[in-house]
Amino acid sequence: MMNEELSQEILEHLMHPKNYGQIDPHNGVGMGYDAKTNEFVIIYLHVTDARIENIGFATNGCQDTVVLGSMFTEMIKGDTLPNAHRALELMRAQMKEANASQQACAEMVLCAFEAAQQNADARAQGDANPMQKNAISQSCTLPKE
Repeated sequence: MMNEELSQEILEHLMHPKNYGQIDPHNGVGMGYDAKTNEFVIIYLHVTDARIENIGFATNGCQDTVVLGSMFTEMIKGDTLPNAHRALELMRAQMKEANASQQACAEMVLCAFEAAQQNADARAQGDANPMQKNAISQSCTLPKE
């Protein structure tokens, strides 16, 4: 993708974030948290038969977090969980080239997705109180400089 096309896509996700907000129904919820900045991302996930039927996110983070949350959730919405995890690993690999702040924003989004998946798995296995399984909260911290 050319830089101008990428810039337009980023601007679109910033001005009109996709999948922003809580979804209902959801059968998984997870949070990524940056203790250094007190920013967080919450992912709401609705999975059926290992397919992401719907996904939403919320954040109190910066514009980079909004853009990355919008792009990632739009990329995996409607896809299978194995493909979503491949996308997660690809995003982690690509973010190694970004600055520390962008890396932290991406990691909050990705941790929240992983936590939501863990929470959905716990609920599917009949866990009486899946919110207590450390699936709702994972801590993400800025990389050491």
